[in-house]
Amino acid sequence: MEGVDGHFHPTAGNVTDSAYVPFISYLQHRLIRLGRRKFKLTRNRSPCDDQESDEEEVDSPADMFRWSTILKVPHRLRKVSEDAYTPQIISIGPYHRGLPHLKEMEEYKKQCLTRFTEKIGQEKVDRYMKDMNIEEARKFYSPSLDLAGKPEAFKEMILLDGVFLVELLCAKKIWDIAPIFKIKWIQNALLHDLLLLENQVPFFVLADLYRLTVEDNPKDGKGFASKAFSVLFTLLPGPRDFMFRYHIITINDTTDNIMHLLSLVHDRWSPSVEGIQRHEKFYCGKKGKKVQGDKESGVIISTKGESSYLKYWKRWFARDDENLGEGLAEWQSIRCATELEEAGIKFVKTGVNRWNNVGSLFDISFKDATLKIPTLVVDDNTERLFRNLIAYELYAQGSTYVMDYVTFMDNLINSDKDVKLFRLSGVIVNLLGDDEAVAQMINKLRDHVTLSGDLFYYEEIFVDVKKHCGRRWNIWKAKLRRDYFNSPWALLSFMAALLIVLLTIGSFVTSLLALG
Repeated sequence: MEGVDGHFHPTAGNVTDSAYVPFISYLQHRLIRLGRRKFKLTRNRSPCDDQESDEEEVDSPADMFRWSTILKVPHRLRKVSEDAYTPQIISIGPYHRGLPHLKEMEEYKKQCLTRFTEKIGQEKVDRYMKDMNIEEARKFYSPSLDLAGKPEAFKEMILLDGVFLVELLCAKKIWDIAPIFKIKWIQNALLHDLLLLENQVPFFVLADLYRLTVEDNPKDGKGFASKAFSVLFTLLPGPRDFMFRYHIITINDTTDNIMHLLSLVHDRWSPSVEGIQRHEKFYCGKKGKKVQGDKESGVIISTKGESSYLKYWKRWFARDDENLGEGLAEWQSIRCATELEEAGIKFVKTGVNRWNNVGSLFDISFKDATLKIPTLVVDDNTERLFRNLIAYELYAQGSTYVMDYVTFMDNLINSDKDVKLFRLSGVIVNLLGDDEAVAQMINKLRDHVTLSGDLFYYEEIFVDVKKHCGRRWNIWKAKLRRDYFNSPWALLSFMAALLIVLLTIGSFVTSLLALG
């Protein structure tokens, strides 16, 4: 509708919680990059099966998952933390447009549009507005979004917000857009606002606008996807040295399968190929099947050479209800960090590099009673980022490794003592200053989030940890080490006591022999 200021102010009803969707595959974010093509949807088959079955053609994942991915956060998630889903200083898209505390940034958007028009020419801008596919853009948003008979106002909003994002993310320095962005907290709040689920515009709009700026120089180097990711990547709460170079080098600049900026970050901030392969190998081994795969790409291929990603659908559309909880008992919970330490498990922070098969925050491993976990940096924006990525996963029907990571950490952290243990071991960098605040934040991230057990990414680790804790010798060994070998003096005392016992036994045996 049109507000008193003459601007477009759409109305949107609440989205029901039926929008919650289960997992499909951890490989979607890689397989979906194969582009727009036809895939075979196989019913009643596991991704590890090598038997043939009936197949039917469906549209590619890019077509199926494109629409309605910029939706309102469900009410039961929003009520847990309203601020986590609400922009602080800038509105992008229709949902928060017109809020009083966001109006100041509208002037900077107009300045960007003026510079953009001067750079490419008014004629190109007019042609873009004329050719804009408003119906395609509209489909990205909630069906309840009411344009109130003002499609032109909607187009102007998309243009204004799209140009601002292109200018901002392609600028050599962010404060080139406006000197006010030199202020650190404003810059930080601005960039984090760009990663809110309700604060998005379709990525194809940004890609089209970017192409207008490089038409005269098509060899401009990196595409818009790489440029945007290189800026937004700095917001991620994990190690960035090698991870940054690795993901920027391997990023695919095709835009067909990117929904919006949050989608871009989610799909690129992913486990390593080796980690995904290990998960698939474990899953197929659990089912007693043989993995059919391509070691180079990390993509499992069927015997026909077709992608087996869509075979994952059978678990959600064709499986029996009695199998719905299969596997839950093996991993649904493990002990917290302090209890695992008492069971002899050590926690070690792990660096991100090519040689130890760690590519991101999600590459956790367990071997020789040691949990290796990449460092998590917790600050004022960590909760907002995780909550919006989880909300996106609930809608996107794809990989849910963020939700799985949060589930993993939620199991390990029950109190400030667990956070302290992680902080001292380097697994957590606590910029909040209060260990209890970190524990509460992580424990609340899963409130009202339903988790399925069939494709839990860390199931193998959970199973192995539970096996370790189920062996009494591991518990006894840890207790012995903790109570008697925790310092040189304790070790000396134990050795002295042992020597006395041995001497006593020796004296007793000698006495018996003398009597004989």
